[in-house]
Amino acid sequence: MAKVLVLYYSRTGNTKKMAELIGEGVKKESADVDVKDVKEIKVEALLNYDGIIIGSPTYYGTLAAEIKKFLDESVKF
Repeated sequence: MAKVLVLYYSRTGNTKKMAELIGEGVKKESADVDVKDVKEIKVEALLNYDGIIIGSPTYYGTLAAEIKKFLDESVKF
């Protein structure tokens, strides 16, 4: 069974709600799912997943700084 991470950052809670709904949908397709705030996970943990879904609000057309920082760190890893 595939293991999927739904990773998100949410300042107001809207992106968190969407991440939870996406997680529920993925579970219905018979995958193991973890839904986590970007502040709760280390880059090294990405190796534990077969798939990663990322949710971020956009501010002035760019990713939230928290998600961008995490992605930048993952490239170095």
